[in-house]
Amino acid sequence: MSALVVAALVCSQLTLATAQTAEGPALLAAFKVWQKTAAPSVEWSAALEQYRAKLVRDGRAPAAVDRAIRLITAYDEAELYDAAYTKTPEFNTQPNQLLVEAARGVRPGRALDVGMGMGRNALHLARAGWDVTGFDVSSVGVRHAEATARTEKVRLKALVAADEEFDFGTAQWDLIALIYTIETRSIHSVRRASRPGGVVVVEAGINADPKAAFGYAPGELLAL
Repeated sequence: MSALVVAALVCSQLTLATAQTAEGPALLAAFKVWQKTAAPSVEWSAALEQYRAKLVRDGRAPAAVDRAIRLITAYDEAELYDAAYTKTPEFNTQPNQLLVEAARGVRPGRALDVGMGMGRNALHLARAGWDVTGFDVSSVGVRHAEATARTEKVRLKALVAADEEFDFGTAQWDLIALIYTIETRSIHSVRRASRPGGVVVVEAGINADPKAAFGYAPGELLAL
């Protein structure tokens, strides 16, 4: 089986989830302006490394530089998803079966959909009575989810944000779904963010390369 349902048992003070101001679009725009003049014919990853070095020379702290590069990468990927979401879908638009099964029979509460895309999973939960928040870097995907929720009159709060920008909060979600998220960093936020007895549903690929940005190494998800 390529996924897990795990119960996160934590006791912490309830806080409200908010999305911080999205920095990613402005960071990507600044990178593209620099790239046009400083590295117009350089391959993407090499250009990013040159830009990283520039930011360091400019006096940015290493942690801030790393975060900026991650956000630039995330919002560059968003442009690819935006293009895909404006066309007739050539991918599965039905809710993820593992999530459907995991949520069946669970009393609806507050749910979070990480990397919601066009909202197939968030909308399924909303239709089942959950109070759902979802976020994604694709503004096209988020707008589609919002429009569907309005048409169907279901409760969905959809935000344009990267995982770096979204405040997962503390002990506030009864269910968190991470279904083929673009990144694997969010898994480290769910234990703190889940309410006592909360359910976390993860479906993702396996990638044996320890340096890979996508997918978990064999045994990694179990260990986490």
